[in-house]
Amino acid sequence: MAPPASRARVLLFPLDDTDDSQRSFEWMVANFLKPDDEVHLVHVIPRNAYTTTYSVPALDFNPGIDREKYQSLVRRAEQFIVKRFLTVFPADSTTTPIVHIVKSETDSGSVGHIVCQKASELHACCVVMGTHNKGAIREFFLGSVSHYIMANCKCPV
Repeated sequence: MAPPASRARVLLFPLDDTDDSQRSFEWMVANFLKPDDEVHLVHVIPRNAYTTTYSVPALDFNPGIDREKYQSLVRRAEQFIVKRFLTVFPADSTTTPIVHIVKSETDSGSVGHIVCQKASELHACCVVMGTHNKGAIREFFLGSVSHYIMANCKCPV
């Protein structure tokens, strides 16, 4: 009887448009990635992105009201994902990263929850990510997506 075919690892990499995120991705590519890994890049657009980008109160967050502004956020995300992440993905990989751009209807605290849900949904073997080094005071008030994921994700982080 032949041994069962090995299944490619499913890696989930949450990302944003920061140098910290890009450095973490480059580390993953250089030190962790295997050629047959299935890589999922996840970017969450929290509702507060609307507030900071368009000066629209978070309570009024409804992409249905102004679809063009929402599409602009998605296009901006697509552009930075290509520029910062897809261009450094190894050419010898047997797979192409799968990109997920997820809109969150709730506040930025839900970003970690969405990443954990996506990891579970994809049966990811692990979540690979870095932190932003915000500093203790800023992290206390704003929270930490990384800490949330480490505490709540069902797979290794």
